[in-house]
Amino acid sequence: MSEFSFEAETMIPGPAASTTVRAIYTIEDGILIAYGNTVPTDTASGYAIGCIFIHTDGGDGTALYVNEGTASSCNFNAITVAG
Repeated sequence: MSEFSFEAETMIPGPAASTTVRAIYTIEDGILIAYGNTVPTDTASGYAIGCIFIHTDGGDGTALYVNEGTASSCNFNAITVAG
């Protein structure tokens, strides 16, 4: 077994998704990866440009978002696949 798979198998689960955004990874510019049941409201602050938000109760075309706004005024848009 590789060292990585051992670490992945023994990770402590994070809290369940809720309407409160849960930050997975934060950098000096703000939250970079987050998840929750509710996509952050446009103009909210604290999300880095390019922040990925996982919408845990989203559906087809509404499960993954990216902040295309700024750290002081976010604008999350769904990431969709052209098909």
